[in-house]
Amino acid sequence: MVPYFEFLDLAQEPSCVSRCGTMNLAVVMPARDEENHIAASILSVPSEVQAIIVIDDASVDNTASVASNALDQCRDVYDHIALIGGGGRGVGAAILRGVKELSFLVENPEDWAFIVMAGDGQMDPRDLPSLVTGLEASDHVKGNRFSHPSGLKNMPRVRRWASRLLSVLTSLATGWRWGDPQCGYTATRLSIMDEVPELGNWTGYGYPNWWALNMAQNSISVSEVPVRSVYSNETSGIRIRSFLPRVSWMLLCGLWTRGWSWYVLGRGSRNAPLLTRTVLVSTWFGAILSILFSPVEIALLISTIPLFSIARFVDFHEQKSRTSLRDSSRGSNQRASESRHGG
Repeated sequence: MVPYFEFLDLAQEPSCVSRCGTMNLAVVMPARDEENHIAASILSVPSEVQAIIVIDDASVDNTASVASNALDQCRDVYDHIALIGGGGRGVGAAILRGVKELSFLVENPEDWAFIVMAGDGQMDPRDLPSLVTGLEASDHVKGNRFSHPSGLKNMPRVRRWASRLLSVLTSLATGWRWGDPQCGYTATRLSIMDEVPELGNWTGYGYPNWWALNMAQNSISVSEVPVRSVYSNETSGIRIRSFLPRVSWMLLCGLWTRGWSWYVLGRGSRNAPLLTRTVLVSTWFGAILSILFSPVEIALLISTIPLFSIARFVDFHEQKSRTSLRDSSRGSNQRASESRHGG
């Protein structure tokens, strides 16, 4: 855990955050029963950020009053400050409530990005510049605790195992290669929320996987950057026994939905080449048939590994092509708009 005094001093470092071009930055901070951590979390936000929105998600302790006092100390530092209620519907819903509040406050979503920085003190502000810098090339940037040089430190072993499993499932379901999909420390362009309204359909834990699924369906550009793993005496609300099966099922359903749409029906931002569709469908269903008939012939299980590997390789490159196509189209539209307005 970052020492309390060091955690607060980080907000005073003049070079702690570099702007992503001319983009304005907002911190969206969900919190529930975090009276012991919320003040330090708020006061650690770098002064280069333009807005802080804290969402008290139906806390039963003094989170709201502690947060209000901390925000009062910041009123001369940031352009926009808000403390709002989340309704107790879960962390995903609380973040969406904060994003909605931000949308009310700003004039042009294209000029803004928001960083999700939870009020439990587990997101180190020293990593915020890396997330923001990632927005120069991507629309959504996630932290990756597994790739940071400091290691995982005090992450519970069960959560570490579950995160590894869900990284494999999320990678399969989205076509991207995710190292730490469960990390909630993210930076996102605000305009993406209007472009992908389905992001608001999952309100509890597991929302990072849901966001990844729907961004993949729309070929939104994404990336990961190393962030520190910070654990101390916080109590997690996640119950692995119920959370893991539920999110795994959500990812498998998402995989089938995207796969059927892209490769069987030929839908999406482009019609995948016939060879791509043929190879992926044949290898994917071939692997499934091998699994189904393996009780009859156990040797069939061996064939599933190369078949799934081929399908994964083809899907990754198709996702990459669709993302490049979207980014090129978006860039052309932005340049045309600037030209019409004399930019």
